[in-house]
Amino acid sequence: MEKQNFINLIEILDKEIKSYTELKDLFSEKREILKKSRTDDLGVLDNKILALNNKIKKLNKERETLSVEMTGKNCNMSEFIEFCEHNSPEFVKQLEERKVKICKLIPEITLLNNQNVELLKHGIIITNKMLETVIDAFAPQGSYYNGAGKTDTHDIEMWTISEEI
Repeated sequence: MEKQNFINLIEILDKEIKSYTELKDLFSEKREILKKSRTDDLGVLDNKILALNNKIKKLNKERETLSVEMTGKNCNMSEFIEFCEHNSPEFVKQLEERKVKICKLIPEITLLNNQNVELLKHGIIITNKMLETVIDAFAPQGSYYNGAGKTDTHDIEMWTISEEI
């Protein structure tokens, strides 16, 4: 039974690694969409990311349940490896390989996510400036002053300063 639990753990870890790799790819795709301002594609991609996130949560829950069943507590990878060394040493190498893969993927995903957040912030700033420009251009104006310092109330003109000819 102990060996079957380790086999199940390795299968769960493989699924998690595959899901994290997919998440990394989706975050890379999102970065490109944000750089090109293709907002129509953004909603579809965000739905894929949310669905994958739910899948990862389920896998984490399975791993936690198996961890409690095997060791009596929720273990991290180092604790799993240590537990494995004492109970089933033949699985240590496989667990160490998966730990390395996970430890490599997590910082890459974090970096991509942080870049996406910065791109979103920048996009919001640009959108706000564009909205301010449009609002200022079409907002009702008080009096305009021409080159001679006289008020000019032409509603047709878009300029704030008119020159008399």
